[in-house]
Amino acid sequence: RDGLVLSTTVPTFGRTASGTWHLVGPDGCRYGRSFADETADSPAETVTATDIVAYEPPADEQSSPTTVSLGPPSIRNRDEQRLVLPTDVREHDADLCDSCRHRLDTHQKRRSRIIAELKQVTPVRDVDWTVREHDTRQACDWCRAHEHTTWHSVRLGCTVCPACGRLFETPLGEPAAEHAPDTDRLPETPAEPITPIVFGTTLPEYDPTELVGSNRPVIKYRDKHKYAALVFELERTGHAFAADGLDALERVRKRYADGVADDDAHQTDVTLEVGRTPRTVTLEGIFPDDRASVIGDCWDIVRDPANWVPIGWPEQGWRHRRGATPSIPGDEPVTDAFPRLRRRSSTQSVDLEALRQVTDPGRYERGMRYYERGSVTELERVDDVLQATVQGSRPYDVRVTLSAGQYEAGRCSCPDDTVPCKHIVATVLASDDVDPVGEDQSLDDLLETASAEELRTLLRELADDVSLRKRIYEELGDE
Repeated sequence: RDGLVLSTTVPTFGRTASGTWHLVGPDGCRYGRSFADETADSPAETVTATDIVAYEPPADEQSSPTTVSLGPPSIRNRDEQRLVLPTDVREHDADLCDSCRHRLDTHQKRRSRIIAELKQVTPVRDVDWTVREHDTRQACDWCRAHEHTTWHSVRLGCTVCPACGRLFETPLGEPAAEHAPDTDRLPETPAEPITPIVFGTTLPEYDPTELVGSNRPVIKYRDKHKYAALVFELERTGHAFAADGLDALERVRKRYADGVADDDAHQTDVTLEVGRTPRTVTLEGIFPDDRASVIGDCWDIVRDPANWVPIGWPEQGWRHRRGATPSIPGDEPVTDAFPRLRRRSSTQSVDLEALRQVTDPGRYERGMRYYERGSVTELERVDDVLQATVQGSRPYDVRVTLSAGQYEAGRCSCPDDTVPCKHIVATVLASDDVDPVGEDQSLDDLLETASAEELRTLLRELADDVSLRKRIYEELGDE
């Protein structure tokens, strides 16, 4: 299948008088966005791409002189797809504007990632696409490219651009036979709004401990001192934000940005960052005191399944599937999945700033994500020792030593030689999710006050463990 080229009718490129080509419409730079038919800003010339998506490049790069790769010269991964420009654009002396070239590359990376993940979780292949024509350009639910022509699928629950639809029909991301899903793993999209789980802050008349089912949307509040961020996640539902949902969140961002534009105390940008697969959207640059009102503005957007599109459970999200045909929000009490909600702990007994100072920033952020998505299990805290299992690419055993409320040392069974690793960070973040044992009395004091009979009874019970029984014989037996 090497060199398979897909034909589609998107996108449209326009050439300015200077000779540079730009994407026409909302995906283009300021020149491309200004192009409109029958106006003074109309492009000097237009061309519609007929070979914009290529499934793996030809083995010989010189064999297709009418194509231009926007990806790396050496394609090592099947999900790094090559973008192919129309001949008229490629042969023009000025070529394509760098900003528009980057936008094309971004769309293609999103296509590759979402489509590959879809094929890991659903056996649906023969999709009955319905082609729709629109007067204005519509955003694709997968790659978010804007086109006049869209393809709609009832089975996949999405409306996509022709490039995504055609790429889905190729072998891209097809799992090996032994890994192919035997049942349809795409979740059912709820018909009614689902109340989100909110972390990191409290809201009036809202108690997350009363909720049942952890397969819900999640809203996380992150206080960054002067400014704060809100993170909206759909991973536990097996969905991503559809184009309409992203547009609605963008309108909230713009309203807030306009509201603080004249406030001299606000000195940063208000941004909306969308993940490559739009399961996660982050709104940054808000005042901490505005968190409740901004969450209120986003509440109906996040909880409304009309703003979702099913794309399956990635990585750790598989654990939230809870069966072959899971319900959303499910029947697991949220406090079982998130002990911190039950404890409603607003403070951390361990000094996280000290941990952050000795941790690589990237590892700290990844450790925080591991903790927030519930990867820390079998957590125990005895005296100043934490012991846990952290689910990464596989389960890893972690042991952490604390001293006077600060991280002192840690070890992990993962292959990362850097300490602390992300699994150690996740374990420390989870330290307040369990009640510490031995906090009020030292082990030495406890042994001093115990009677001989109590100690003998305890040793007999511990001797059920073969390794401990052997240790008792070795330490107390006759030489």
